[in-house]
Amino acid sequence: MQKSSKIFVAGHNGLAGSALVRRLNKNGFNNLVLRTRAELDLTNQQTVERFFIKDELE
Repeated sequence: MQKSSKIFVAGHNGLAGSALVRRLNKNGFNNLVLRTRAELDLTNQQTVERFFIKDELE
């Protein structure tokens, strides 16, 4: 994986997710896509599909 690749991290405010974000940043992965639960409801399939189809992760 290239250091410039976009990486979506679900749960970035939680214990495991925040540790993952710190580790990715420490290793030079700075193009992280982070969304709160209010911004992206992962229980809504249509919303998630639109999120990944849009230019959010291109």
